Amino acid sequence: MKYPERILLLQFFLIAQLASGQIADDVNNYFSLITGASSEEEKLSYNDSIANSLLEYLESVDDIIGATIREVNYIGQISSADSIIKIFSWNIPLSGGNNLYNCIIYNKKFDRKYLMMGDEGLPGVESGEVIDNNKWYGSLYYDIQPVGQGENIGYILLGFDPDNINENSKVVEVLHFNNEGEPVFGKKIISAGGEELSRMIFKYSPLATMMLRFNDDRTRIIFDHLSPSSEQFEGLYKYYGPDFSYDALEIKNGKLILIEDIDLRNNNEETDKLRDEIGN
Repeated sequence: MKYPERILLLQFFLIAQLASGQIADDVNNYFSLITGASSEEEKLSYNDSIANSLLEYLESVDDIIGATIREVNYIGQISSADSIIKIFSWNIPLSGGNNLYNCIIYNKKFDRKYLMMGDEGLPGVESGEVIDNNKWYGSLYYDIQPVGQGENIGYILLGFDPDNINENSKVVEVLHFNNEGEPVFGKKIISAGGEELSRMIFKYSPLATMMLRFNDDRTRIIFDHLSPSSEQFEGLYKYYGPDFSYDALEIKNGKLILIEDIDLRNNNEETDKLRDEIGN
């Protein structure tokens, strides 16, 4: 590479770093204002400013997939391993212990960005539903993995929803796109208990911590099996928590297949890694 070309690349890098630093400062300031806001109207206004700032920043960068905003608080940023999908997600607290969830999805294949907002969370979502982006429920996504190939490709999302004051929820969601490039949530490629599901939802006590994550080679999703603290609380998820057994979804031939009661006892290091996850 010639010397002037190296200088030019360095200049582009420095400009990108400065832009990233500025957006982080702006977004962190808006979150601080939300914390001190006296009304929901103020919170929603500052939240709109966060969304607009992020969208403006993404319009200004050449490589959205690789655009990681460093030192920004309260925003999850994930990219798919095939360098096609980028997702930003965050929430702001509302009255009654609820949240407003926000999500920006960028699809490089269609070169389109989608901003979605939802305040329902996971408690009212059905495991067999297919949901378009206009009816997105709301979740914080912390990991993504491609599944399938070609026209059948989808993206496994792991998400967390602390929306309800009585229970937390996590989800294994399948994201895919219609012919217009619009996000669609839910795809019946999950096989569990003789059923074909669009997603798996886990509900449990806000006092508990649930493990839900990919294993090291990302061929399985491993998670805590949840049970009530007593038989009398069956079906009351605010009393559910890990019972020290583990299940998994094996990713095979574009499908996710439930395997119950897997054995992690002989691999303490793996168990420790699986406990060290994002969220509760």
